[in-house]
Amino acid sequence: SEMCIRDRIMTIHQEFRGGAPVGQMDELPLLEMSVIVYFRMMASSKETREALKKDFLLAFGEDHGLYYSNQFEEFYLKLATQSRRKIMHHELNCKCFGGDESAVANIISFAAIGNVKDAELLAYNLVSGDLAKEIVNYAEHIGLGLRLMLDRFPIPIISTHNPRGMCH
Repeated sequence: SEMCIRDRIMTIHQEFRGGAPVGQMDELPLLEMSVIVYFRMMASSKETREALKKDFLLAFGEDHGLYYSNQFEEFYLKLATQSRRKIMHHELNCKCFGGDESAVANIISFAAIGNVKDAELLAYNLVSGDLAKEIVNYAEHIGLGLRLMLDRFPIPIISTHNPRGMCH
């Protein structure tokens, strides 16, 4: 019946909402690009999560490295488990990025420069209530850490290899 087709289309739309490509990774400022790559690493596998931790340890040493990697992990877990809907991400080596990834990168980017209100407005699109403020609090710490890391290492030290990436 026609209703079944419409319901199926809506279900498909909901499943992939937020994943539509909105830009190319190489167009992004380094901070936003790093956020998206690290977000993908958190979502991909135990190995890539360990590589993320290794990057922060290399950049900051044991104490600060663990602090920033834990902040990023908590940020990711809150979004992955308490968001309004599943936060979509592209494959680790994908050359483009999706709408949700863009929102996450902008939340951290705004928070990193002290633009907390704009970061919160974006966060409210992904999570509800007080969780948005909590997400932005993590984003402020992560943004500061990534800014320090990129100041020290202008070339990303991302511990995965991306020979050419892939595209859709």
